[in-house]
Amino acid sequence: MNGLFIVLGLIILVIGWFFQRGVRAKGAKAQQWPTTAGTVISSQIAAIPMGNNTMMTPAVVYSYSVGGQQLEGSGYRVGAPPLFNKPAKAQALADRFRAGQQVTVHYDPAQPTTAALDLQVGEGYGPLMVYSFGATFVGLGVLFSFIH
Repeated sequence: MNGLFIVLGLIILVIGWFFQRGVRAKGAKAQQWPTTAGTVISSQIAAIPMGNNTMMTPAVVYSYSVGGQQLEGSGYRVGAPPLFNKPAKAQALADRFRAGQQVTVHYDPAQPTTAALDLQVGEGYGPLMVYSFGATFVGLGVLFSFIH
């Protein structure tokens, strides 16, 4: 049983590593995305429930044009959006973008509806949660090895 916990934990850790690697690869690819001019339509903060907490994130909506097609985007960052536990921090970031303001929009040429204003990669809590889960299984396996 102890070995099963350790093996399962190691498998989960490897899955987490591949997940994080995929997010970073997407971020590296996004560094090559072309840009176009865009206009901010609205900027505010949005509340995202997470368990017993509520996290805040900037919610910026902007319009841009690619190949003569008028598009609308809300992707602030490549990957997961920035999350804050204090509304003031999210508001400060949202305040950088005012309605009518001109912005540079980075877009995926293979799928122009995928766009971002910031190319910083947001990994979110996904990898951290997977790593924590895997490490817990490994830790339990090691602990049970010493107990029995």
